[in-house]
Amino acid sequence: DNEKWVTVHPVKGALTINTGDMAMICSNGRYRAPLHRVLTDATRKRYSAPFFYNPGYRESISPFACCVRSDGDRGMRESRGEDDDRVGDVGGVDDDHESNGDVQSAVKYNPCLWGYFRALRFAGDLTDLGVEIQTSHFKVDAESSHIEKQRRFMEVVDFREPFNVEKYRHILQE
Repeated sequence: DNEKWVTVHPVKGALTINTGDMAMICSNGRYRAPLHRVLTDATRKRYSAPFFYNPGYRESISPFACCVRSDGDRGMRESRGEDDDRVGDVGGVDDDHESNGDVQSAVKYNPCLWGYFRALRFAGDLTDLGVEIQTSHFKVDAESSHIEKQRRFMEVVDFREPFNVEKYRHILQE
């Protein structure tokens, strides 16, 4: 992983799109959720229209079957377009994937309960729980307490009422 900041210069008439955390898990790491910050320029206009499309709070997010290799399967067949041309690669692709189309790999992520993930992000915005939840906490090879904590959280949370950090602190806090 290259841990350097990259400046993304605006291109007239173009959109800059960041894929989110759940897209990273669904794609089995193929599309990364970039850490990003905005640098403003007081001399130029900048328009921003964030749009968040999230699953329901009770949804468990896992890698899509098309992004995961089954036992003994070397990899996914190439995707083909209408004219039988290869579907090209997209920027932001994880280094574990070949650049000649869709290639599967072993499962990289444990299921992630969206409501738990979002609750920790929300809590992190409002208070210091000592937790900065990331998709890396759900990697198969990660030693993380979040898998068990999300199970306990789901047993007690009531998504019909406004979220209260203090009510769930005993589960969320590390």
